[in-house]
Amino acid sequence: MNETDKQNINKKNIDFFSKNLNYQNNINQIDTYKILYNEITEIIKGSDLLLDVGHGGSFDYDTTKVNKIVGLDLDEMIEKNSIPKNVKLEIGSALKIPEKLNNFDTILFVMLIHHLVGKNVNENIDNLNRCIRQSKKALSKNGRLIIVESCVPKWFYNIEKVVFKPTSYLINKFMKHPPAFQFTKEIISDCLIRNGFKNINVKKVKQGKFILQYGIKFPTILTPVETIIFSANI
Repeated sequence: MNETDKQNINKKNIDFFSKNLNYQNNINQIDTYKILYNEITEIIKGSDLLLDVGHGGSFDYDTTKVNKIVGLDLDEMIEKNSIPKNVKLEIGSALKIPEKLNNFDTILFVMLIHHLVGKNVNENIDNLNRCIRQSKKALSKNGRLIIVESCVPKWFYNIEKVVFKPTSYLINKFMKHPPAFQFTKEIISDCLIRNGFKNINVKKVKQGKFILQYGIKFPTILTPVETIIFSANI
């Protein structure tokens, strides 16, 4: 992908998520994300220094359970006077985490990976590997990576690969929400293994009646998506 394409995708993500109160309200009110809030809080509580990559202006857990949080995204995404006192915002990409951000005992990706799209499926897979490699560099010894991600079954993934280019073109042209590409839980687990992570745990999280699809409230029963929490150590 050339630099212009990267900038266009980044702009699309910033335009949709930055200070998007409607999106943030949906995250706070939809039952699936209330369940996730409790699940994420439980798994990150007690962390000393947490890097929240791609937070999108919404911290989807109880921030008081962590000593210090650094929120990294393409833009600040949220008004500074709205952030908790123990949160510091940094600007940067999951695909190239700034070198000054290191020695975190916990790194968190919440619904991030499916937004790291390129112009084709191979670039999407490369971005998956790249963000996981970048997280490893920013972790302390024995640090932990937590990934909360919407995953799809293999049959849907095979369809998604075929239709990605035309659908991403149409999404870019007609929707405010940026294109997305979802992986199977097996692909993400294999990527963690290939990048040297260990103690990999995969947990399927109960979903509520509704979920967001391209920023739109959608009945969970009508989508093949399942919410998965991965945790792994280096």
